[in-house]
Amino acid sequence: MKVNVLYFSSIRDKLGKQQEEIEFEGGSIKDFKEKIAQLYPDIKDNLDKVMFAVNEEYVDLDFVVKEGDTIGIIPPVSGG
Repeated sequence: MKVNVLYFSSIRDKLGKQQEEIEFEGGSIKDFKEKIAQLYPDIKDNLDKVMFAVNEEYVDLDFVVKEGDTIGIIPPVSGG
């Protein structure tokens, strides 16, 4: 299935892009996370700390994604 992916903050900076379309097998956010780790091994460690949003709502790793959904990868915010 194809999904739109939005990258935020430090993930966006590391990858040098804000968004892209990705095709992956499976249907859950967990499957998607594994695909992203394969595509971009340099952010693999960061993926354990991020939150995922589908169509602007935070979801857990068991959430089932549908064709054409938009998935946001959102790192933790720090500062003060």
